[in-house]
Amino acid sequence: MEIAKALILTGCAGDDRPWPTAPNGPKHLFPVANRPILFHNLEALRAAGVLEGVMLVDSDSGEAIERAVGDGRDWGLSLRYETWSPAEGIGAALGAAERFVADEPVLVQMGDALLRDRLHSHIATFAREGLDALALRLTRDGGERLLSPAPGYLLSNRAISILLDGADATTNPVADVRAGGGRVRVQRVDGCLPCHGDQESLLDSNRRVLEGLQSSYDASLLDECTVQGSVAIHKTARVRRTLLRGPAIIGPGAEISDAYIGPYTSVGSGVVIEGSQVEYSIVLPDAELRFIGQRLESSVIGRGARIVRGFDLPGAIRMSVGEGAEVVLS
Repeated sequence: MEIAKALILTGCAGDDRPWPTAPNGPKHLFPVANRPILFHNLEALRAAGVLEGVMLVDSDSGEAIERAVGDGRDWGLSLRYETWSPAEGIGAALGAAERFVADEPVLVQMGDALLRDRLHSHIATFAREGLDALALRLTRDGGERLLSPAPGYLLSNRAISILLDGADATTNPVADVRAGGGRVRVQRVDGCLPCHGDQESLLDSNRRVLEGLQSSYDASLLDECTVQGSVAIHKTARVRRTLLRGPAIIGPGAEISDAYIGPYTSVGSGVVIEGSQVEYSIVLPDAELRFIGQRLESSVIGRGARIVRGFDLPGAIRMSVGEGAEVVLS
C-alpha cells in the first residue's frame, strides 16, 4: 500500500519562544545542516512515496513559506496551499483540505517533523493491520512518556469522516477515531519537532540531521587542514589552517582560517571564522567570528551577526543584542 497524499501542517500554536531568526521569519524556514527545516521534511515525504500535498499555513507565515517552497517541484511533489489556524487542530486542517483528500488515506504531518524512522515501515503497518488511525508519537530520551504534539498521523477515509464530523476539532484525533469505532494504534518513533521547542531543541535537531551527513569535499582546495569524521564543504568555501572534526557542514563562500570547527556544527554561506573555535553550534549566513578567545559551543549565531575580539586599550565588552538573545560569559 502507498499513501500518495499528505497534509503538511505549519505554525506553532502558543509557542512564542524566540530564536535568533530574521525578523518575522517562520521557524519552519530556519536552517539545520544548512537547509530549512521544512525542506528536510518535504524530502522525507517524497522518499515515503507521497506525490502531492496541501501545505497548511497560517496568515503570518504563509506568504514566506509559499515563496520558499513554491509548487513543490524541487522535491518531485505537487503542492497547493490552504490557510488554517494551528490552534484549531487537525480537524480544521482536514476541513480546509477536504476536497483534496477526497476518499483516499492521507498522511498528516507536522512541517517540522524530523524523524529517524522511515515512513514506509509505518505505512506498511497501517495497511497490514487494517487501521483507521496510526499516530506517530515521540518519547523523551527513549522513555515511555509520550510527548505532544504528535509529529504525524496516518488516517483512513473512515477516520477522516469521523474527525470531520466531530464537534471539537482540538481533541486528540486518536481518541476521536477510537470513540467513533475505528481501529487505532500509537507507534513510538525517534525524532524531534524543533519548531515546537526552544533553542536547545533547535541545536539537537541540527545534531540529528548532521549524524546522517556524508563526507563531501575536495581535499585539493583545503590549505594545511586536518579533516576528521564526516565533513561536507562547499566547493566555493575557502578553508585554511583549520581542524575540521565532523559531522560538520561548511556552506558556500564561507571563509575559515586558523580555526577549529567541531562536531555538530553548521556554518552557513558567506560566514567568516578566523582564529576561533566553534562546536555544537549553528552559524547563520554572513556572520563573522574573529579571535573570540574561547571555544564557542551550544550557540546559535544569527544572520549577519559579528562577534570579534578588539585589541585596543582599555579593554571592554561591547554588545548589540536583539530580542530573545542570550549571552553567557564564563
